Amino acid sequence: MSQIEVQGMEKRAYRRYPASRKAYLVVGGEPLRCRLIDIAKGGARIAGPELSPQAGPLHLVDPARRLVHLTRMVWQGDGQMGLQFIESRAFTEALGGAEGAGRVVDMIGPWPTDG
Repeated sequence: MSQIEVQGMEKRAYRRYPASRKAYLVVGGEPLRCRLIDIAKGGARIAGPELSPQAGPLHLVDPARRLVHLTRMVWQGDGQMGLQFIESRAFTEALGGAEGAGRVVDMIGPWPTDG
């Protein structure tokens, strides 16, 4: 995702939309609760746990849109994290909370391993 600064105004590759809803970040198979702050075609900003920069793979499960995104962490700080989407897939299965988010990631795989 490219980002350009023009006369003090930030320009992004894709427009971001406020989200403010629950989501799940599945880190190496372990589901964690997080809050989706905003989302764009190419990525998202979440509020969630601090992670090691080497943590991975990272999957963002968005129950409201019924999408799973394979992601790459591009920044983190102050309890927030910026994620770049690598690949996105839809799901139809019921989640049933955090554990269900982990199962959905596995069910709609396999995923690319170089994320």
